[in-house]
Amino acid sequence: MNYDYLKIDGGMLEGGGQILRIATALSGITGTPVEISNIRNKRLKPGLKAQHLTGIKALADLTNASVDGLRIGSKQISFSPTTRKGGFYTVDVKTAGSVTLLLQVLMPAAIFTPEQVNLKLIGGTTVKWSPPIPSVQNILLPLLKRMGILTQMELITHGFYPKGGGIIDVKVDPVKKLRSIRLDTIGKIENINGISYCAKLPEHVAIRQMKAAISDLKGADFQNIEITTKQIKGGLSPGSGITIWAKTNTGAIIGSDAIGEKGKPAEVVGREAARKLLETINSNSPVDPFLADQLIIYMALAEGSSKIITNKFTLHTKTAIEVCKQLTSSSFSVKDGRNDQVEITCNGIGFENEFL
Repeated sequence: MNYDYLKIDGGMLEGGGQILRIATALSGITGTPVEISNIRNKRLKPGLKAQHLTGIKALADLTNASVDGLRIGSKQISFSPTTRKGGFYTVDVKTAGSVTLLLQVLMPAAIFTPEQVNLKLIGGTTVKWSPPIPSVQNILLPLLKRMGILTQMELITHGFYPKGGGIIDVKVDPVKKLRSIRLDTIGKIENINGISYCAKLPEHVAIRQMKAAISDLKGADFQNIEITTKQIKGGLSPGSGITIWAKTNTGAIIGSDAIGEKGKPAEVVGREAARKLLETINSNSPVDPFLADQLIIYMALAEGSSKIITNKFTLHTKTAIEVCKQLTSSSFSVKDGRNDQVEITCNGIGFENEFL
């Protein structure tokens, strides 16, 4: 069968896996066949890795797509979807590849299916270069709920580098249309919460991460702070992490996280998370820069005008906007504000789920 492919340069701007995830996700939703070249061209080892291949295979199942070029190391694929469907899907990266990055490619399409999508994702739950699961659960998903996205996520087992093995179960309900979102006023910080955790390590690692984060936050005159600790039983690899989030009276949820590494003291991990949170708060921005790039695809699909203010316009966010513009008729405006703020406005396409 011949397709009229929309050609996407996978090496533009950020030049990593994000282009692949957003382009194929939007292809699966809009039905536009895409040909993506120069995949991960700006990475040390370009081309598809196991996590990208696994995610695209799962999206192809979800959208009844035909795919060419799907092999480890491939720098070009074509993706041609037909129709979206609900049901149960088990997706195993078989490495410590991030399950949250799998979710980034699958969830946008899952919300526009005719019935609930149930995902069992297996891989890394707290790994470098991706949001840890506690961040998704406590920051991203509550904000997406305001846009009409209803999900349930259960963390079954944590997975750290190098063996992974983490498991999450996610249920995604279909929606007719997404509502726009406005996160443009920080307001007053009402409380700061978090979780500090470790696996196959002494409990004091999680406690020290927590105490260091609380100490720095209290040093910045924040008092209503509650960070719980957890020593995880089992797991394939040792690891630790901390996620903290601040809720405000305007409905914003500002987050940050840090991951433990060999030779990195627990106190440094805790202070790193606190520092990143304070940077966003001190700029009076209601959206942290790591959340900003995750929201872009949903803003593009939503009905009406969405607006967010963040404290850094990252290359990831810029790339997400560019891919959304190429695959949808959404329009974006980016303006500089005070205290290094960046204001991002989007007129979304109001994509409608034809199955509902």
